[in-house]
Amino acid sequence: MLSIKDDNKVIFIVDTFIILIDYAVMLCLSQTTGYAVHALVCLDEQSGHANLIRDIAGRTGIPKPYFARIFNDLAHRGLVTAKRGYRGGIALARPADEISLLQVVEAVEGPNWMGPCLLGVDDCTACRICPTHAVWQRASEQIKAVLGKTTLADVTASPMRKTTTRRKQCCA
Repeated sequence: MLSIKDDNKVIFIVDTFIILIDYAVMLCLSQTTGYAVHALVCLDEQSGHANLIRDIAGRTGIPKPYFARIFNDLAHRGLVTAKRGYRGGIALARPADEISLLQVVEAVEGPNWMGPCLLGVDDCTACRICPTHAVWQRASEQIKAVLGKTTLADVTASPMRKTTTRRKQCCA
């Protein structure tokens, strides 16, 4: 498990799940997002060297076809690049300290990944609000702010990550 603390907010990365806790708010993102972060951290550890999709998939334990789909989402958002041919492969499109977890989440989950209503009420709008509307508006802004400030470099450099035992070592 990896944890990143920032101004009373904590982000936990447990295996392939990302959990954000801010005061009493908890958010668990999809396994796909966790896989994306895991793979991007592996690419960051390669110091800009290109890697084959099958190698990253093997190192992270992500099924290759599934990772190929995740890679396409990340490439469309400009987070990774691909080079064909000899010495080809995939790499981060820019330094890890310029890629936020929010960018990764939005690349994988889409721009509306966080629903407008905590309770999932379809008609929860500014005109017809549910009982949790105001709380959820503040909480979702805080969650996005923390994910926006946390970079892949923060995740890679976390001391908790170095001591974590995983099923397969990332890019050892």
